Amino acid sequence: MNETKKQEIANSFPNQFETSKLCIEISTSEFEIFKEGIYAGSMDEKWNVFVLDDIIYFARSWTNNCIYKVLTSPKGELISLSDFHVNRDEKEYKSKDLEYDTVLLKKLLQMFLNREDLYSDPKLELPLIKKLIEKIDPKNNCKKSIGSNNVGLTRQIHDGLTTDEQKNYFDVIGWDQLKEIIADKDENEPLISLYIQHRENKSAVTYYFDNEVDKLLGEIRIKSKISSS
Repeated sequence: MNETKKQEIANSFPNQFETSKLCIEISTSEFEIFKEGIYAGSMDEKWNVFVLDDIIYFARSWTNNCIYKVLTSPKGELISLSDFHVNRDEKEYKSKDLEYDTVLLKKLLQMFLNREDLYSDPKLELPLIKKLIEKIDPKNNCKKSIGSNNVGLTRQIHDGLTTDEQKNYFDVIGWDQLKEIIADKDENEPLISLYIQHRENKSAVTYYFDNEVDKLLGEIRIKSKISSS
């Protein structure tokens, strides 16, 4: 992503926003990760993150809508992530829940910085999820995050990725099976997801559970058909 595009995304942050405290400190080397930029390499990666004028911007990779602005300041040998602004333009971002948005931001920081101390999602301790993690990642080689979408949005996302046009670019493995399993569910019924990405080879899988996390419904792997060379 070039500097012009970064500036365009930063300037697009709306006048409708909400502000809250973050109160997290990171090292200068960790801050360099954001200064170098984190950019989505596939449709399965949802964020582009970069720094302009000592502000960290988090933008949705699919739309380039800027969702978060994190304000930073030096604090000795550390960088303080003091406050953040979150987008409240409902045309760009539907959430109005500040607690949810704070947790999401902490989870993103934890994932990008590989810091286990920033946030621990209580759902990771649920028996079925914990058992699955112990089975597939016993050495803690993967980044893990919990998500929640309703059935309707899950269908919309994955049907969009499996159109005839998109099939030229991606294989969405497991969607046919999951789509059949959730076929009789109400559009508004929540689904819980567990996203696991290997830290080194970047391979990823998303597991879907019912809202009570009593049953594993299926798993999705998205593989690009486009060479990265």
